[in-house]
Amino acid sequence: MNYDTFKLIHSELIMSVQYIEQDLKLIYSILKSGKFYDNYSDVGNFPLGKLLKSLHELDQELGYSKIKEKDYDLLNQIRELRNYWCHQCYIDFHYIEDSQEHENAFQKVADRLHEDELRVYELQQKIEKLRKNIERKHRHKK
Repeated sequence: MNYDTFKLIHSELIMSVQYIEQDLKLIYSILKSGKFYDNYSDVGNFPLGKLLKSLHELDQELGYSKIKEKDYDLLNQIRELRNYWCHQCYIDFHYIEDSQEHENAFQKVADRLHEDELRVYELQQKIEKLRKNIERKHRHKK
């Protein structure tokens, strides 16, 4: 993978993570009893870990279970993935001065990016589809 492709895929990975987080907030706000806007105000500033815990509890309470346990596991991993891709990935190769070692380190990070991007994108598509289905079923809620 070349550097320009890396930057593009990196950006798409971060975009997918942002979509997942926003969709989860919307799903929670729709499914929780009460007014949508009040519920969204409650979770709007939650960190991802707290949001996931609250959504998982609500999911179990309602018996909704549209998000599988393996997806909750990946959602929890996304916190770590996001931190790595936002705060560490470039550091893992940028400061290596030897050009061959730099390239090897870059390719190692690029391989990880490719793997993570595929997993996150697939999950993002599932969560977005779920959000749209929930929105259709609960249009009356405001």
